[in-house]
Amino acid sequence: MAWGRPPPFGASAGMKRCEGATPAMTSETVPVAPRRRRSVRTRERIVAAATAVFARRGLHGARVADIAEEAGIAYGLVYHHFRNKEEILAAIFQERWGRHLGYLEEVAASTAPVRERLGRLVHFWVETYRNDPHLMTVMINEISRSYEFIESHDVGTVIEAFVIVERMLTRAQELGELRADLDCRLASYLVLGAAEMVLTGYVLGTLARTTREGFAADERQLVAMLLDGICG
Repeated sequence: MAWGRPPPFGASAGMKRCEGATPAMTSETVPVAPRRRRSVRTRERIVAAATAVFARRGLHGARVADIAEEAGIAYGLVYHHFRNKEEILAAIFQERWGRHLGYLEEVAASTAPVRERLGRLVHFWVETYRNDPHLMTVMINEISRSYEFIESHDVGTVIEAFVIVERMLTRAQELGELRADLDCRLASYLVLGAAEMVLTGYVLGTLARTTREGFAADERQLVAMLLDGICG
């Protein structure tokens, strides 16, 4: 998902400048950059605060007032950036899922062996939880397991992850790294499904890990099980 860039500050887009000339300072151009930076920072604070609140209380148990208090801003300022808490949740999904798809594309395009590429994906998922458990809690509880959320958003955006992983596996199959009779589409669901269930175990606390070594061991086991199976 591409990130849009704000238009350049200073002279208006339609104004031609002479080479080497300094644009005139006006009452309109001076405060624009600081004001926009403050607005972006405030929006980021709201999203970060909402992520923490949603992780603790769930979407339906959270109030906009809770988000404002967590962010340390006035209650009305939240509504300046978002219409409601559902729109904040959508922003969390769009921004984070976009980065997720971008990383999947990067790994899928790599020429590294499939075991290494799958290891990179598993490491990425586990590290995301380890570094930001609130975010992963929201992604698991309020998005991936919410039929209400998925039905009200573009399902194609979610399915894109499976398409990318399937493409990666198909390429590995063509190179002889995977069995010739493997159904790569089915395997993509196995990979993403297994990762989601492990992350769900972390979120629920039923698969408790407290050290970096414990998480690293999970990564090795998950990759081994996906590629080598579980039989002796």
